[in-house]
Amino acid sequence: MISVSVPITTRLDEQAVEALDRAVAAGLATTRAALVATAVGEWLSRHGEEAIAESYRRRYEHTDAAETELIARLGAFSAATCLDNDNP
Repeated sequence: MISVSVPITTRLDEQAVEALDRAVAAGLATTRAALVATAVGEWLSRHGEEAIAESYRRRYEHTDAAETELIARLGAFSAATCLDNDNP
């Protein structure tokens, strides 16, 4: 499978462009476009749907007994408060 890149037009403030130029001059990338493409790729890998789903899986993979107890107590308190407010 051949991967074809698609050119895009974007506007950056002068400070961002100067930072890109310094990075290219330091040899961190061959071009400004290469830096932008790398940054977009990294952002997508952290914020893409699969990355978000994986963060949820990691977060809820192990339950915390104290947290579960707190949630149960808050739920019970909320229900009791609602029931109490319905019967003045």
